[in-house]
Amino acid sequence: MNKLIVLFLLMAIVLMAGFSTPAHAQTPPSDLKPTFISPTPGLYVNGWPAFTVSYPKEWEEIPAFVGGFSARVRRQDLPPGPHLSTVTIGFDPDPLPIEDWAKSMMPVYLQMGTDIKVLSDKPSRLKDGTPAREGEVELVLGSGPWALEKGTKLNDFVLVTKKELIWVVIHVAAINLPEDRGQIGVDVKRVVYSLTFLRGREEPVKVPPDVQAFLDMFCVDMAGHDVKAIMGHFSDRFRSSGASKGVIEQWWRNDPNSPIHKGVISEEATVTVFESRGDKAYLDGFYLEKTKGDAKGRKVPMYGQQIINEHGEWRWFGNQK
Repeated sequence: MNKLIVLFLLMAIVLMAGFSTPAHAQTPPSDLKPTFISPTPGLYVNGWPAFTVSYPKEWEEIPAFVGGFSARVRRQDLPPGPHLSTVTIGFDPDPLPIEDWAKSMMPVYLQMGTDIKVLSDKPSRLKDGTPAREGEVELVLGSGPWALEKGTKLNDFVLVTKKELIWVVIHVAAINLPEDRGQIGVDVKRVVYSLTFLRGREEPVKVPPDVQAFLDMFCVDMAGHDVKAIMGHFSDRFRSSGASKGVIEQWWRNDPNSPIHKGVISEEATVTVFESRGDKAYLDGFYLEKTKGDAKGRKVPMYGQQIINEHGEWRWFGNQK
């Protein structure tokens, strides 16, 4: 799993959060738009892979890193407070078997704290029968940018499932659970088990010729491993949950999960969601990414982003509103 994205997701968990008893939203109509385009209180709708997660309507959306979503509510009624928690949703390509989620996550937990305990780790299923894995980890936060006192106990409940080769990962974390409770409650776990994959919402859609040309050239430059050319496709005003163009450039150059370091030789973009907004447009979908020795390739999420037309050229604009 992309450790950088996971770390940012867990940072969101401990920086700002809270929980209450879930009040699930109704099943969405087939024309319901992804959350990034048109938010629906109490319901997260992902573009690709297409799925929904229900959460209490009073929860407030908070910033998440690329390819993620977080919502929170504060709860002060459990002494001694405060008791903080959040639901965080992310997804990422990963070749590991689903039962190895704890092994994949452990480097992230080790960066966050000490006294790490795996309280549970077992196979599970979604309500539609899709195989999944659930687990809970307890740790004591160490020093770091967590905005919480060193020594605070964190419980992280994780549900992992797969859509093709894409891991869909949902965290529900809690800070300072009462000693008589010990583990995250069934009421909050209902949030993660509301995960529902949507059928018939992942077919390719046509985009305007100039948008298709922009995506085609971006794919050519990704496969060519030319960072300067790649970053030429990003607006200088790009922001994705606060991450600037410079941050993204460093990811391309240094992260082992970037296409450059994975040895990608071919990229092809498929758009499954597109909506024009004047000089901006929202799109989501996936890249078919091929590496040496992998002629079939695998799908990699586009992570639902905006593009902007600047002086007649489309560029990535991020997930800013």
